[in-house]
Amino acid sequence: MYDRKEEKEDKFDEFLEEIQYISSMQARLLAIKHARENSDIYPSKFSGVSLVWELLSAEEDEDYYHIKLSWRPSGRFEGEPGVEEFIIDKTGSIELRQLLDEPSPASDFELSDEPPEEEIVETVDR
Repeated sequence: MYDRKEEKEDKFDEFLEEIQYISSMQARLLAIKHARENSDIYPSKFSGVSLVWELLSAEEDEDYYHIKLSWRPSGRFEGEPGVEEFIIDKTGSIELRQLLDEPSPASDFELSDEPPEEEIVETVDR
């Protein structure tokens, strides 16, 4: 017996080309790759600073993937990471990217890729 639910429905664009959809995993990787390659959205104090991203959440609705990433300076960072959100359509187009929060260090420190300067202490013999 023929069941319409089993029929695969092909979708075509206006040029009658088959529409290619991406998976949830591809959307996650696209968000991280885009964030890494387009860092000009971050505040200027992070300019030149090596950053890392981690997946916080990935949700899916009928039309979009909703991806949230944490981001922070690489290395030993103590504090709360920043958060950004991506909304990616099922064909892989990034529809929205927004920063929700920036990293907040646990203590005052300067963001730098440079190693800390050595402190020179002189002793005076009397």
